[in-house]
Amino acid sequence: MAGTCSFTIAAGVIAVAVATAVGGCASPAPAGSHPAALPDNAIGNNDMQFDTNRKPVLAAGSECSGFTAKVRAAAAVADKTAATPMEPGHGCWAADGHDGMVSIVTTATAFGKFWRRGYPDDDGSGLTASIVDAGTAQSFERFVLDHRYYGVRAGSQWTAGLSSGLTKTACMVVVDTGSAQPLLVDLTQQVPHGDPATGTVAGLCATTEQVARAVLDEQDPGGGSRVP
Repeated sequence: MAGTCSFTIAAGVIAVAVATAVGGCASPAPAGSHPAALPDNAIGNNDMQFDTNRKPVLAAGSECSGFTAKVRAAAAVADKTAATPMEPGHGCWAADGHDGMVSIVTTATAFGKFWRRGYPDDDGSGLTASIVDAGTAQSFERFVLDHRYYGVRAGSQWTAGLSSGLTKTACMVVVDTGSAQPLLVDLTQQVPHGDPATGTVAGLCATTEQVARAVLDEQDPGGGSRVP
């Protein structure tokens, strides 16, 4: 990951990063529809306006089709593990191999609300399990993915009630695909408190970003946040 900087907004610190591509590239976009290369300094623009002229990468209700072999490999989800709708017509999740779950959601919340850290816990579907709370997130970063997509990642780690003694780690990555319905990928790990398998927020967010990239490579080849 290159080009990392940070700045302070109000009482919180927002780290801003530019993520560069790792490995192969997506298929070329159709003639006349090449995605714009996004400027690195755009990540500091709190007043950014986002396009909504494209269809969502995955139509709401079709997210389970996003759990392809490539995405499963990135998320450590076994081939035999079922991908299950989270709500009728909205979202999909599967258990991973690290005591957690992976969810892919086409959210109805505008990307600008994620960008400005003003997003709700519920996009109107009743789904809250895949959302890292905006007010309590321990990390919040804007970034540029593969020089084509604006993104936001938010993560937290906490110990659930004294009776359960479980440590939960969660990371949410939301990607602006030029649609009114952004792509949201969330990884959540839940293990007994003190378990050596407990991951870090940074580590989980790195994996979540890899999963989001895998989804985009297959579902949106040649796409981006700014496609004419």
